[in-house]
Amino acid sequence: MNQEKIGKFILDLRKQNKMTQKEFADKLNVTAQAVSKWENGRGIPDIEILHKISTEFNVNIDSILSGEKERKKKSTKYIIVSLLILVLVGAIIYLLLNSNDYSFTDIKSTSNNFNVNGVAAYSSDKNSIYISKIEYLNGDEEEKYVGMECTLYESHDNLEEKVSQCGSLKDEKQTPKTLSELLTDTEFKVENFSCTSNNIKNSNLYISINVLDTKGKITTYKVPLELTGTCN
Repeated sequence: MNQEKIGKFILDLRKQNKMTQKEFADKLNVTAQAVSKWENGRGIPDIEILHKISTEFNVNIDSILSGEKERKKKSTKYIIVSLLILVLVGAIIYLLLNSNDYSFTDIKSTSNNFNVNGVAAYSSDKNSIYISKIEYLNGDEEEKYVGMECTLYESHDNLEEKVSQCGSLKDEKQTPKTLSELLTDTEFKVENFSCTSNNIKNSNLYISINVLDTKGKITTYKVPLELTGTCN
């Protein structure tokens, strides 16, 4: 991430809206000093403030992180995926940006049926996990489901501990959707992950996906995860 480009983007955004640093800061419930720090490339807003900027000034988060105005939409699926990856990588970094002691690692899936993108941030006293994309790769063969429950687990010494959960199998009134459609808005944000391993990169994580079809049958998918590489 280029902090100077992001700072210039925020500066231009503020000037386009004809606001002083104090007015801009008051809009976001931060200090004018914080705005000055961003604009001078000496810091970057955290994820909560990024969402506020996006909402208040009608700009995409990926535009802020790239420091460039939004380009015209293209139909190519891979370009959209690339933008999503950019957003999720930036998001977890900004969650804990105020500390210089954090390291980052990518979260991927070893499954042939699912593609997962996420980031883990870790230090000597705190771990965080952010997974913003779970993609089912067998979309051409999908059935319709009326409910989905998605759970992140850590497995250790034959014991399984639930880390986070989203979705529900009880909502049978919703319009039947494919697994790909149900996974579109699925994400995990765990800011205080108490892993059983001394090193989060050695954690045995996986995602369990339960889906309920229109006949009341529940199908379960297990998506193993690995933490590998370094995200700078």
